[in-house]
Amino acid sequence: MRSAGLLRTAAFLVVLVGATGALVFSANAVLRPGCALLPVALPADEFAAEPGTLEQACAVLGRPLPRPAMLPPGARMARLAIDGPPPANLACCRMVHVSYSVNGQSFALLDIHRQDAIPVGNLAQINARLDGVPAVIQQSRRPSLDSDDVSYLWARDGLLYGFHILLTDGVTRQLADAMAASIR
Repeated sequence: MRSAGLLRTAAFLVVLVGATGALVFSANAVLRPGCALLPVALPADEFAAEPGTLEQACAVLGRPLPRPAMLPPGARMARLAIDGPPPANLACCRMVHVSYSVNGQSFALLDIHRQDAIPVGNLAQINARLDGVPAVIQQSRRPSLDSDDVSYLWARDGLLYGFHILLTDGVTRQLADAMAASIR
């Protein structure tokens, strides 16, 4: 009799632990997509590791990888890279690099790292607001590509974003602005 009671208790505990584990992993998958609960290996060398993973991006940024909600038709994330640790004499941090392409042609590059504000050296260049936060937005001509490039620099929620978008193949300035503003 006593052993049957112990077996039931042990079985109940196994089911309880399994159900709790499943609940924790499910909640993490829903609330933090792309983030691992267990430690993630990051590149050891100073250069960007390709391909990077969503789990590595989450480990570097401390949250799921921000992505633009607005993309041109047919656009997709083409490449994800994670920088290794900074050289010993730099006080900065690891960066996440994401490129986007349409029909196999790259047209946008997003760089993200942990930082609370636009760097001091860029403060005098703030010339716009992007989704309510101060931003540096510049459009320049790329003669080698025979196209314009729009660059965005802004900080939000503890992350510093740098976004370069090539205005080509139907990507207009209005669409580029909407892409940058839609990053969450």
